[in-house]
Order: sequence, then structure tokens, then C-alpha cells
Amino acid sequence: MPLTQLTRKNQPFVWDKNCEESFQELKRRLTTAPVLVLSDAKESFEVYCDASKMGLGG
Repeated sequence: MPLTQLTRKNQPFVWDKNCEESFQELKRRLTTAPVLVLSDAKESFEVYCDASKMGLGG
């Protein structure tokens, strides 16, 4: 993913066509079902999070 290249040390910040396409795809995926849904306040739910510096773990 081109956007991850921008997070590397000493990497110049150059926003090119690949970055823009990746950004638009990321926005699309984060704003379409099933990612974003309203929770039902009448139902219980659990929130899972991972604070690992290495990535998501299981």
C-alpha cells in the first residue's frame, strides 16, 4: 500500500496518484457496510482493542 511508504523514516512526503488511489480506497472501505454501523443501545456489546506496538494480535 503506497500510504505505508510515507510512514518510513527519511522518506520524502510525495503525494502521487498511487497514494490518492489508496486513500480513496481506504475511505471507501471505512465508510461502507459492514464497517460502520450504529450499535443498538438496547443490546449489550463488547469492544475489543489491541495496544500492541507490533500489530494486531490474537
